[in-house]
Amino acid sequence: MSKDYYQDEEFEGFEDFEEMEQELYEENEEWEPDTEEEDDDREPRRRRHHRGLKIFAGILVVITLALAGIIYGFRLEEVRVIGNKNYTVEEIKSLMGFPEDAPNTLFVYLRFFRYKVKDIPFIDCIDVKIENRNMICIEVSEKDILGCFKKGKTYFYFDDSGVIQESLSEKKEKVPVIRGAKTGNLEIGAQISMEDQNVCHGIMELGHLLLNHGITAEKIEIDENKHFTVYINDNIRAALGTPVLLEEKTSELANILPELRQMEESEQICGVLHLENYDSTKNSIIFTKEN
Repeated sequence: MSKDYYQDEEFEGFEDFEEMEQELYEENEEWEPDTEEEDDDREPRRRRHHRGLKIFAGILVVITLALAGIIYGFRLEEVRVIGNKNYTVEEIKSLMGFPEDAPNTLFVYLRFFRYKVKDIPFIDCIDVKIENRNMICIEVSEKDILGCFKKGKTYFYFDDSGVIQESLSEKKEKVPVIRGAKTGNLEIGAQISMEDQNVCHGIMELGHLLLNHGITAEKIEIDENKHFTVYINDNIRAALGTPVLLEEKTSELANILPELRQMEESEQICGVLHLENYDSTKNSIIFTKEN
């Protein structure tokens, strides 16, 4: 093979190498960043960023205005308590832990709207409601106190279901003490128990009737013959006899009591209203003066 042949082959290979080098150079040029296109994209990014800041600032303004409206527009100015009979307004608020200077209606409502009564005698439930943006209403559902038993120096108070709710060393006003009834153990949360169920039912019925007629008594005494006597005060008492026709007897007592109180004040009378033999006639109702 001639020398010229080898030279042609080498030359052709060199030309191929130059073509490959040119292609690589062109590809490298394509890899270089297009600075002009990046500059074109940078301006919309700035606009989007600026728009995002405006939206965020707007949200902050709305939140600030809302908080200001809640703080200044819902100032708590009045707390109303309804339904309470056994406790004063201040006692109810104290038992709940209600703040004295609560600043805001909504904040107080959110704190107490699910309030659950725990170990508060004679209270079933307490509901807290918003009356208006400046007033909270505390609605109390209480059980009636029918009476109490005294053992030693302790008074045991029972509710309208005959359950002992509370024991205290002092006697509550307007709550009659039951004397003469033989009771079992008196424990908080337990039903009152007695040897004579007729007497027990009579005490419960009479307690309800006195409450319904608005009659306040100091004492209910039951003697050895199971006769009931209601002591209105030291001067006036009503002898009801055995616990039969208690509704009729209590109704007559409620009708006559205002006149007896007036006589007590004007004439200082002292005596007994006899209803033991009540038979729906006026002749069966007798008042005996004792002074």
